Amino acid sequence: MSDVEAVRARLKRIFSEVFEDAGVEYSDSLSRETLQAWDSLGHIRLISATEEEFGVQFTIEEIERLTSAAQLLEKLSRSA
Repeated sequence: MSDVEAVRARLKRIFSEVFEDAGVEYSDSLSRETLQAWDSLGHIRLISATEEEFGVQFTIEEIERLTSAAQLLEKLSRSA
């Protein structure tokens, strides 16, 4: 499994846990615009769970910019 695939698998689990009530199917195309449950509270929960899972800490600017699954995947894949 490539690094990107390993990161994607972990993100899929995080999205599932954070948005479990919304019945979310993870895809790289998920974004705040396409997922109603990804509101401001959902965003904080997602970022917090991602930071915990990957042992990273995003800056305020990164948190504001990371508004899609693809952006999270790219950022975390570069950090892996």
